Amino acid sequence: MRPVRLVGVDGDDTLWRCQDLFDEAARELGELLAGSTTPCVLAEMLHEREAQNLELFGYGAKGFTLSAIETVLDLDLGSVDGSLVRSVLDIGRRLMAHPVEVLPGAEEALEALARTHPVVLVTKGDLVDQERKLERSGLRRHLAHVEIVSEKSTATYEELLRTLACPAEEFLMVGNSERSDVEPVLEIGGWAIHVPYHTTWRRELVDRPSVAHPRRRTAAALADIPPLLADLSSHGAPRP
Repeated sequence: MRPVRLVGVDGDDTLWRCQDLFDEAARELGELLAGSTTPCVLAEMLHEREAQNLELFGYGAKGFTLSAIETVLDLDLGSVDGSLVRSVLDIGRRLMAHPVEVLPGAEEALEALARTHPVVLVTKGDLVDQERKLERSGLRRHLAHVEIVSEKSTATYEELLRTLACPAEEFLMVGNSERSDVEPVLEIGGWAIHVPYHTTWRRELVDRPSVAHPRRRTAAALADIPPLLADLSSHGAPRP
């Protein structure tokens, strides 16, 4: 096996906080609509509306806000006054304006990785929002390349690796999402290290994670990645 020579790292919930901010925004929406529906019903309606809108609005706070407004309309509350819509927009604005919070140990791990390998940020979502997060995180200086995409699929990774002239078997992806950071990379022949986050959007979960895959590992924290990568680079396979 050939050693890893290029490392991809996810942004949201891998380098900086994200999903728990959306969870909090959803809770605020639930409080706003407490007299009109139950939290469980609202959560299902919002999830379905977000899934329906992904192709049109994409990922991120803007898509969430538009889907939340549509969810309010879906509740069929009769005439919806402007103050209610404005309150939903305020929830979205707070979500978009929230300070970027780099996760503990993320910068140190990224700096250590960058000393031995080119590191590529591979993150999906709204271009403006993701660029804002990256700039405010202060992590750009550790990155050899930045790729902001609308979706993370096998085709996305194959195109990225063609652009960077790296064979899939020499590429390692690090991230919190089984669906976006692990499964498609394993499928094209690359390596993946899953770093779980304490909360994950339902859409990013998979029914049966490939936990026993020979090119997949799990790390409890980003601080564990540099030694795992050193082993991969030296031997072409992590220690059992």
